[in-house]
Amino acid sequence: MQTNDRTYSLDTNVIVRFLTRDDEALYPKARDIMRGITEGRLTVACDPVILAEVVWVLTTFYKRSRTDISRALAAIVKSDGVLIPHRSRYILALHIFANTNAHFGDACACAAALEDCDGRLLSFDRELSKIEGITRSEGP
Repeated sequence: MQTNDRTYSLDTNVIVRFLTRDDEALYPKARDIMRGITEGRLTVACDPVILAEVVWVLTTFYKRSRTDISRALAAIVKSDGVLIPHRSRYILALHIFANTNAHFGDACACAAALEDCDGRLLSFDRELSKIEGITRSEGP
């Protein structure tokens, strides 16, 4: 990941404030940060753990749908101003999350299996066998 003096690490609360618009004082600040990212004036490093936390907050506290969460976060992750390791993996994980009953962590494990292991996944969660391309095993 290439950073410069305009690169900042992005925290969960900025994304949540931007997506929920639930705080009159913080939403405009979050909107300005997101505009800076999309307009190329700002670059942010986004740790994948932040995505997981945003998903958790939006599903538990805000009761947002999987589809809405996936769509909103995928748009952010796809932005050129967002530096995230394994970008395609997390876009795939958001797709899996939106289209299955898998928790986001499981969706990330499936995305990693699909990208790096020809779909082979060690898991005791039988539901993950239903995800297209996944070959779940309980042992090698």
